[in-house]
Formats: sequence, C-alpha cells, structure tokens
Amino acid sequence: MQNGRDKAYEILRQRLVGGHYNPGAQLKEEPLARDLGLSRTPVRTALRRLVDDGLATDSAGQGIRVAEWSDWDVEETFQLRMLLEPYASFLAATRGGSALVERLEASNQAMAEGIAKGEDGIAEVQAANRDFHHALLEAAGSPRLRTILETMIDMPIIKRSFYIATPQELEQSLHHHRDLTLAVRAADGELARQVMQLHLRMSFHRFMRHRSEYRQDIGKGRPA
Repeated sequence: MQNGRDKAYEILRQRLVGGHYNPGAQLKEEPLARDLGLSRTPVRTALRRLVDDGLATDSAGQGIRVAEWSDWDVEETFQLRMLLEPYASFLAATRGGSALVERLEASNQAMAEGIAKGEDGIAEVQAANRDFHHALLEAAGSPRLRTILETMIDMPIIKRSFYIATPQELEQSLHHHRDLTLAVRAADGELARQVMQLHLRMSFHRFMRHRSEYRQDIGKGRPA
C-alpha cells in the first residue's frame, strides 16, 4: 500500500508542478485512480498530501482542485524563499565541497546550452535551474530546510516564469548561478548567502513585472 501511495503522490505532484492540469481544475479520485491503475485509497492519500504541499486546495463543496495563484501567493512564496534559501546556500557553500561544485558546473553548462537554443531550449533551462537549486538544498544537509523549501522550488509559478523571461533575464539568472558556484568553490558561505538573496529578489521583481503575461500564459493553457 505504501508503494501505491508514493507512486500516486509522485506522479500527481509532477503533473501539478509541470502544468499538466489547468489552475482550478478539479482532481477527482475515481478518474485519477483509473488513469494511474491504482485503487482510490492511495489516490485519496496522495491528494491530501498535495493539499498539504499547497499544490492543491480543498474547499467545502468545491472538491480538491489545482491551486490557483494570486499575486499574494506569488509574493509569499518568493518572500519565504528569500528568507530561507540564502541560509541553505550558506550551509551548502560551507559543506558541499568539490562534489557540489561539479554538480553546479554541470547544471550551469546545461542551462547555457538551453538558453542558446532560444524557445526550443526552455525545458532544458527549467531542468537545469531545478537541478541547481536542489543541489544546493541537498548539500545544505538540513532535513528541516529541505522539507520546507523542496516544494517551493518546484512551484508551478516558478516553472512557468521561464516562458515569459527575456533572453537577457535568463542570462542574468545564469550569471547569478555562476557567482553562486564561485562562492561554493571558495567555501564562502556569506558570499553564497548574499548572491542567493540577490538572485531571488531579482527573480521576484522580474516575475511581478511580467505577471500580466503570466496570466495570459495560464489562460492559454500553455504547458510549464
């Protein structure tokens, strides 16, 4: 039963993060169970976990639905990341060592290659960005931070933001990633903290500047 619960959760989580379902869409147990080849019990458990993660909502009379994002939801997510992820970067820089440097450099190379492909490379940019931030989070060695931040890093609003960013903005993001890699190489936790703080703050302001385009993107049902 545990394997079924984990399978249902992981598949549905990836679908929600990846924009497989439109915001506000109802997530019904029976059709999902048929789709996943599972009974309704593990699907029900998975949906409750997704509500706890903030990826779905459960309102009386509305059923469980894919979360929709208000400006406040976006701002709160970024603000929480700005409070916690710089600290995770501080820890990662002091604990990660050469293995983390190699992983970050590989991510930076993949991100650069994705950017060079233009619109055709956005999925690669997304994947590289996710790998970069998760590598830092894992290297921080804090289960508490990982529990809190892991879902935030994968929020649909973060993933979709790559589709509305300009090439110059993507290059700037990559530049921040390279600076963070330099801080890790130097084992300079304070520099890593400051660069991550700048990186997230600028990402937040860019997103808010483009939020009307984000809403249009959602309205078209464009995949993240």
